[in-house]
This record gives sequence, structure tokens and C-alpha cells, in this order.
Amino acid sequence: MFENISERLKERAQKIKMIGFDVDGVLTDGSLYIAKDGELVKRFFALDGHGIKLAQNFGLTVVIVSARKSEQTINRCTDLGVKEIHTGVENKLSCVQDLLKRYELNYDEFAFIGDDSIDVPVLELVGLAACPADSHYSVFKHIHYITERKGGQGAAREFIDLILAMQGKIPVA
Repeated sequence: MFENISERLKERAQKIKMIGFDVDGVLTDGSLYIAKDGELVKRFFALDGHGIKLAQNFGLTVVIVSARKSEQTINRCTDLGVKEIHTGVENKLSCVQDLLKRYELNYDEFAFIGDDSIDVPVLELVGLAACPADSHYSVFKHIHYITERKGGQGAAREFIDLILAMQGKIPVA
């Protein structure tokens, strides 16, 4: 799958130590199901979850940075062993800058996948920026990699696999 990746993209992926994920439109398909009692329901994709576990098993730090406050996101990501779960974040760039400072990383060591204009300030600065195939058009000019998969349908796993493959941790498919 990653045979035709440019040398520059490989170099970017090889430096990554931390991967950040938006949630709605990346880890989910962006749909928000609202039950009769007003409870919000989200649908997560199992392959993405397994990818997050895989990334952690290979020593990468996984972080969640989402604008929407969501118990479902917190529950799902806690279940996956994610320690850095930030929901209700109005300024994603400020959150990412804090994470980089705390973990003593620079932008080149951080990868982020987002799907909408709120993610652009982060996507513009990180070492490896990606978006799902069905992202809002406003992000495309700010990223290094567009996944073949859509949000909530394996885009996160594809991004993780790209990084792990370029780092020689898994075979290039």
C-alpha cells in the first residue's frame, strides 16, 4: 500500500514519536446519533482502535485532541489505554504546544490527523499532517498525506500503519 511514498514523506514519518487524533470525522465518520433522551451516541471503527493499541505497543505516544466534549470519546480512548485524552478543546494548537512541551518533543516529532478547518493551525505546524479522504476541502492544502480510507472507516489505522511501516516496525503492505 505504501510502495509509492515519497522520500520526504518517509523522512517525516521516521521522526514521529507522538500521534494526535481529532475524533469526529477521523475516529468516527462524523455522524452524531442523538437518542430520544438526548444522549449522544458515536460509532467507532474497531480497526482504528487496534491501530491505536499497535502504535502504543511500538512505543508511540497517542493523544486525542477534540473540540467536542464527549464521555463516549473518553470511555473509548480510556479503554484503548490512551493517557492523553483532551476533549472540549477550543484551541487545539495551544493544547498540542502544551503536550509537546510536557513530553519534550518538537513539531517534527508530532503527527496529527484532522478533517476540518479547526485542525488547520495544528496541521500547518506538525512534522506529519494527514486527513481522511472525506475531509473538508479547507484542510487539503495543509497536509502531507491524504488517507485512502474515510473517517471512521479506517483512516486512523491507515495513518498509523504508514508511520509504523516507514519506521520499519511493520511490513510495507
